[in-house]
Amino acid sequence: MMKMNRMFVAAMMALTMIGGTVAPVVEASAAKKTGYSRIQKWNVNHDKYRVKNKKGKTYKMTGKAKNIKLKTNHYLKNYKKNKWVRSKITQIKHKGKWMVYYYMTPITKKKHAGGWVKLTDMKPVNARKATKYIMADFDTWYRTLTQKQRNLYHDYAFGSGALDGEGGPSYTSADFL
Repeated sequence: MMKMNRMFVAAMMALTMIGGTVAPVVEASAAKKTGYSRIQKWNVNHDKYRVKNKKGKTYKMTGKAKNIKLKTNHYLKNYKKNKWVRSKITQIKHKGKWMVYYYMTPITKKKHAGGWVKLTDMKPVNARKATKYIMADFDTWYRTLTQKQRNLYHDYAFGSGALDGEGGPSYTSADFL
């Protein structure tokens, strides 16, 4: 019986040694892929906005452009009565879909930290609808685009610059996209 136990222990030790050298080694990745990437940021004119999506959030952005991290820093439901001002614009890709984000800060007596907000979570205070001779403002126009057109807009904005002559985000006819 004792001999059987010794053989069993020896066999287990041999398997452990072999398994330890043959087992696949998993290398630790220095930078875990987040699935988010962005193009450069542009400073834009300071338009005023209000909260449209009360379930929306503001984010902090960290990391490199090809692998950024978005971390929630505020919830828009706490700021639904405030007016906000945008100061920067960027486009962020997540799972192959591009979306425009604004850097927004609330207009209050207290100094609250701002953050990056999806364009669709905010609405301009002075929205301009399209007429026969006048195009809608950028926000109204961008909301009407399909996801395929938004992806094409990324290529257009990246190639020609994201700002128009007045310092706002540039856009083109949806038929062009």
